[in-house]
Amino acid sequence: MNYARMILKKMFYPPKWVRIIIPMMSFTALIFIFAMGEKESMLAYTIYGMSAYSLSILLICVPALTVRIRSAVLNSKIMRKVADSGLGGKYLNDLAFRGGISIYQGMTVNFFYVVFRVAASIRYHSVWFISLAVYYLILGGLRAYLVFNYRHHDKENEICCYRRTAWLLFLLNIPMGGIIILMVQTNSGFSYPGYVIYLSALYTFYAMIMSIVNIVKFRKLGSPVLSVAKVLNFVSAMMSILGLQTAMISRFSANGENYRKMMNAITGGFVWGGVILIAVYMLQQSRKVRKKVEHFE
Repeated sequence: MNYARMILKKMFYPPKWVRIIIPMMSFTALIFIFAMGEKESMLAYTIYGMSAYSLSILLICVPALTVRIRSAVLNSKIMRKVADSGLGGKYLNDLAFRGGISIYQGMTVNFFYVVFRVAASIRYHSVWFISLAVYYLILGGLRAYLVFNYRHHDKENEICCYRRTAWLLFLLNIPMGGIIILMVQTNSGFSYPGYVIYLSALYTFYAMIMSIVNIVKFRKLGSPVLSVAKVLNFVSAMMSILGLQTAMISRFSANGENYRKMMNAITGGFVWGGVILIAVYMLQQSRKVRKKVEHFE
């Protein structure tokens, strides 16, 4: 077991020169393969594997790199002045305060997406856009509910909010299921022009990694509302992974409609089922926390 762990550590935490040279070579070769139109050759599949490995070792370095960048930024003259101010210093040094602000940001973005998707559905008479609007409406409503409860800062109220949000995740799963069915049955999905798809892939994987990191980080604060806010970010990241898959298949796959349906059904099923498992786990956790609170009372 320790030997296998050591091998995996060497694979995914290679020396610095490997993290520089391998991704540079594999991504350059990937662009060359696409430019030449040799997408189905044996060499292409080898380069796909190298590119996936390169992306993995780069993304693993993102949290540590983020910490270094943040440290460098915080030590700059401008950020020191911001830190000396009341609100700026609180945002930089208070994790709970930043978590509360992020709930407001997420809620605002979600409702903006609702307006955008509704307008697009009316313009193009699209069921796909209206299903996305319903999904973002419920997700934004959940975040608005968290904002309302977080302002009270009452432990008992936060536990109730955590439990109710777990039940509301089942409601969120309804539009998510509709989106997945549309992806499978009607070839609905996302598409990105040019090399935007690679930037989208990087951002999507980054969002997934950071959502997992934040779940662990904010759980230590002991605030059920902030914890469930990061769970919602994780659910949103899972849907982004599914959306990215539709774009990747549409752009690069030549295996036909049956392959697309199969892959979207498999990944969509995992996402849909994963949200149910998360909701069940949250319900169990809320019972344990409530019992602890009652015991100490």
